[in-house]
Amino acid sequence: MTNPYGQQQPPYGQQPQSGGFPQQPGYGPPSGGMPAPYGQPAPYGAPPTGGFGGPGYGPGGGDINQIKDYKGWAIGCIFLFWILAIFAIMKSNEVQTYKMQGNYMMAEQASKTTKTLCLIATIVGGLSCVTVVIIWIVAIATATTAYCSGYYC
Repeated sequence: MTNPYGQQQPPYGQQPQSGGFPQQPGYGPPSGGMPAPYGQPAPYGAPPTGGFGGPGYGPGGGDINQIKDYKGWAIGCIFLFWILAIFAIMKSNEVQTYKMQGNYMMAEQASKTTKTLCLIATIVGGLSCVTVVIIWIVAIATATTAYCSGYYC
């Protein structure tokens, strides 16, 4: 029986030779052994998943879903210091992406960066709010004393 490409196919129930492709002249199995897989073999007693305790678990055996993304804090920082808050929100989205990919290390790193950005935004925004309140108090006190220091108070 021939297929649409004019090649012979084995009868029903028989396995084709060379992985389903017809044998070409000059081609065959590679000489020598099969190449070794990438990476180093797992040490004795370690799971073969690269040191992770299975899907969803990190190097310490912790659950990858326990990594915080700080999205709420990042969104709240928009009212304090919006420039850093935008970057914090983007990093928070990266945490979710890495968690869905199962990349524990990158998710942890993005989470720490998000926390740092949120902390800086909160401190800078809080200090600026306190500074504005102090300036308003000084301005009101100065205006009141300047107005009442004359003949009419």
